[in-house]
Formats: sequence, structure tokens, C-alpha cells
Amino acid sequence: MRALHLTTHLNTGGITSYIRRLVLPLRARGVEIMVASSGGSCAAQFHELNVETHNSIPRTKSVLDPRLYLALPGLTELIRKKKIDLLHAHTRVTQVQAFFLHRLTGVPVVTTCHGYFKRRLGRKILPAWGQAVIAISEPVAERLRTEFKVPESCVKKIDNGIDLPELDKNFDSHDPAKSKVSFGFDPDSFVIGSMARLVKDKGHEYLIRAFALMKGDFPKMRLLIVGDGKYRLALESLVRELELDEQVVFTGSVDDIARPLAAMDCFVFPATWKEGFGLSLMEAMACRIPVVATRIWALDQILEDETTALLIEPKSIEGIIRAVVRIIQDKALRQRLKNQGRKMIEQRFSLEYMADRVAQIYQYRMERAKPDVTPLKSQS
Repeated sequence: MRALHLTTHLNTGGITSYIRRLVLPLRARGVEIMVASSGGSCAAQFHELNVETHNSIPRTKSVLDPRLYLALPGLTELIRKKKIDLLHAHTRVTQVQAFFLHRLTGVPVVTTCHGYFKRRLGRKILPAWGQAVIAISEPVAERLRTEFKVPESCVKKIDNGIDLPELDKNFDSHDPAKSKVSFGFDPDSFVIGSMARLVKDKGHEYLIRAFALMKGDFPKMRLLIVGDGKYRLALESLVRELELDEQVVFTGSVDDIARPLAAMDCFVFPATWKEGFGLSLMEAMACRIPVVATRIWALDQILEDETTALLIEPKSIEGIIRAVVRIIQDKALRQRLKNQGRKMIEQRFSLEYMADRVAQIYQYRMERAKPDVTPLKSQS
């Protein structure tokens, strides 16, 4: 089976990581992945896995961008030339493209809903969910069923899987003290870490302000912010304004997430808007790093307060401070979060289970290709 994944770009982020993690386990199950996108900084990672990539999708967020439709003949030819059996779309614009490609070629479409989509007019006019839609958590699945009226039979909840053997191998290869030094910290520093795109909704501003208030009581505390994005300049300006230049490090995008994770003593995920899953904090939990996260959709249904993580209210600087101080001072709590967090990942978020379920959906939809599951008249 050949599956063509459609995504806007291959830069660092959850969707790129999602596709990359599926490559080897799906290949072992007889599914060969190809990727169509606008390219990006992570394209080389796919080439190392012998994945064929095509820069045939324009970089845009607008479904009205005429380049999306001008690209359809080339994508249609690619599907026919490479004998693609199934399309898997990951963003709104590529879902729309996949809708038309299905009409042009008859190739079935699976989409993944990676988070919280707003119910805009475009979704009513052209739902474009494909013949099956994968939801990365139960709250995402519920919203698809209730808000977007996607039929129950077409919504498949498949939690994101983490490649624990690979992550463990990479994490164990890094000495924590040396990792701290590599980022300019003392080896005995207490490092608070965060890993996410640098956009306003991820709440980094509140973490930085909380850190500024804590550093006086904890002079060895440092802050490591992993990721990149359009909000980086504003956050760096805030760090300078608060005179934190020597205590806060921005890494930008990283290829090896295990190195910054190895340097962290506590992971804070301060997002202020709805999250579909929170992959980076799950990776931190897999590495037995105690986690502080905001009590937002859908994290509050995945994480158990005081057991797998400490949950706080969004935009709460005081909440961040109280939670981090508790982790520093309460050894029993710290150990419980480490152990229970890892246990949850092992029990619920296996990459093998994820790949099994995705492969099953591919096979089922190939055998039962039919028109789009959400006719236009039902959304009026």
C-alpha cells in the first residue's frame, strides 16, 4: 500500500513529528509513506528514512489561495504516476485539496484532526473530513461528532504514540550535567524547561514572568525554552526587559529533543488555549520529568492532577510559581509525578498500537472507498 501524506510544511512541529513517527512502523506493516508539502527544515529527516518527498503544496493557510487549486493537476499526476492507494491530509488546506483530489482520482482520503478547529463558515460549506477522520484524543473526537456532525462511524480516536525505545535510547545517551553545560548552565542548576512553538497561545510569557519572580529565592534556577516561532522576538524582548538574559536560554528548533529534555528538572506547559494532545509534555513525562500543565481542553482529560502532573489555571503566574516550588521542595511528590507520568505513557500511548490502528483504517478505507462522509446539504 502507498499512502501520500499531505501537509502544509515539514518544519519542526507536531504534524511533522506525527508523520515521521509513523514511517517505520507503517513500513513494517506493509504501508509505504510519501509526503507532499511545501518543504521545510525537517525534510532531511524524511530523506534519511528513505521517504520520498515532493514540494508540490504551496505554503498558505487560506483555502481561498488560488495556488492550492493550481497545484491540483500536478498532485493528480503524482497520485497516478506513483500509484498512490490512499491520501492522508493533516491541515485544513490540505484537507480541502484532498477533497478535490478524491473527486479527481477516486483515491480514498483519511484526515487527522490534530487539535481544536473553530467552527467557521468554510467548514459548513466544505467539511472535507474525508472518508475517515482520526482524532488524536477523546475530546477532539467528541467535538468532531457533536460540533462538526461527522458521523460516529467515521471518527476514529487514536492517541498519539511515542516511540519509547527510541526516546529512551536517545535520552539515556545524554548526561544531565553535560546537557546543562551545553546550554550554558552550571551542572548543578535547577532547569525549568518548556518545549513548544513560540506563539502567543502557548503561554510562554506567563512562564517567563513566573521565573522572574522565583529566581531571587532560587539563585541556581534557570529557564530553557525550546522551539521557534513568530512570537520569539517578543519573548526575547521580555527577557531583556526583566533582565533575565543570563538565566534564560532560547534554543530555537532542535533535531534531538532528548538533549534539552536531559537538561530539565521540571517541565512546564503553560498553554492558554485549547490543546488537542500536548505531545512535548508527553515526551517529557516519558523521560520521567515532573510536569506542570494548564488545566485546559483536552489536557485536563488526559492528565490526572497530583498524580501524573500538577494542573494549574491558564495565565496564572502564581499557579506556575506554586507548582514549581512544590516540585522543588517535595521529594515524594516529585518522585510520584516521575513514576506515574512514565507509567501512563507506557500504558496508553504506545507507538505500536497507534501504527496498528492507522494501518487498519487505511486498509478498511481502501476496501470501502465511497463519496465524502459529510455531504454539503447536511451542513446547511
